[in-house]
Amino acid sequence: MIGVDWGSSTVKWFNGKEFGTGHPEGRGFTVGVSSSQLLVRESFYPICSGSKLKKLILNDVATDLSVEPEKIAVAFCQKEKLDKGCSFLIFVEKKERIRELPEEIVSKSQITVDLLGGVTAALNLSKTFTLIDAGSRKVALVNVRNGSIERVEILRGGYDYQLKTGELFPAVKEMALEEVFLVGGGALSENFRKELSEFVSFTVPKLEPFGEETPLYFNAFGLYNFRKSPCRAFFKSFSLFSQDLLKEKKRLLFIGTAVALSLSGITGGLFLSYLSARRDYYLQSREFNRELSRIVGEKLLAPEIQIPQKLNEYRELAEFFKVKTPPLLYYLNGISKSVVKGVKVLAVDGTLSSGYFTVKGRAESSGSLKQFVGNLKRYFKKVSLSSTRETKTGISFTVRAEVKGGDRQP
Repeated sequence: MIGVDWGSSTVKWFNGKEFGTGHPEGRGFTVGVSSSQLLVRESFYPICSGSKLKKLILNDVATDLSVEPEKIAVAFCQKEKLDKGCSFLIFVEKKERIRELPEEIVSKSQITVDLLGGVTAALNLSKTFTLIDAGSRKVALVNVRNGSIERVEILRGGYDYQLKTGELFPAVKEMALEEVFLVGGGALSENFRKELSEFVSFTVPKLEPFGEETPLYFNAFGLYNFRKSPCRAFFKSFSLFSQDLLKEKKRLLFIGTAVALSLSGITGGLFLSYLSARRDYYLQSREFNRELSRIVGEKLLAPEIQIPQKLNEYRELAEFFKVKTPPLLYYLNGISKSVVKGVKVLAVDGTLSSGYFTVKGRAESSGSLKQFVGNLKRYFKKVSLSSTRETKTGISFTVRAEVKGGDRQP
């Protein structure tokens, strides 16, 4: 077996004794392709294994991403077994990027992800850790707890780019567990190590036979030992159906195939129903998010988080501009519309911020005054006669009218 790290600008390999760069000679490669453009997700499925599982995951991911299944490759490993199925860690890659590998390598290889090589290698040092794979085209962060991968984050742009933007360092601070291992070209960059050390304490591994070059060959070392990986996720694996195996195990293969076909017939309807339901859900979910994005005026990637944030922003703006309080003209117009025959308004005093208005005037009779006060109650929260006084020309009055605030929109 030869571990080959195809994940950076320079191809690196390790065969158990020797290591080097460039295309290795031999057969039986475990190749880790670059995770610089990889999509990583977690999903739950009602089945944990079987010949239909990969097709189910492939179709599910293709529907979710709105791409043709023929254009993507998926690799996955089981994270956790639950009551009614299993949760999986899924890696999605464009098939064209895998096809970029030389044919002579592809034909003799099982193909996985470069960062899984790093995880496998780090498990020789600890069972719970954060791995920072700082390459020239990406920086991958992986949390492993008790020997199982817990979380994966991939930042586009290599360690030089991260030095300029600083995007990496808050993510590192958030994810870092008690032990942190730094590998990749960034581990050999003094500037990158210095900047990173301000946010987290880390160790740069040193293994034999690599010595000081361990960070560069760390993934290749892990890919060589990939049979020990807790996440054996393959885009392409070795075929079990070699000619020798077919000759020696013909009868057992026939029985196994018959059982598999039988099980396939029993569960086919379940697979189709599940796929259809998932597809409908994601189509409707995307349409819903698209409409929300149109209303809000920005692209929503995580509506469960962004919508509450937007609502809080709107509430703060509404409070600041007193959006829920009817405007001044609403109240002045209300006073005007409340006036009846026999009532004359002489003065109006007050502001929205004070919360009330004082209306002074004269009424020819108590009946007309009563009707005026009743009309005001349609526009104000509370209306009361502050004072009345009989005069030769009628009744002089003062009315206090409190504004409605948020109780009513104009």
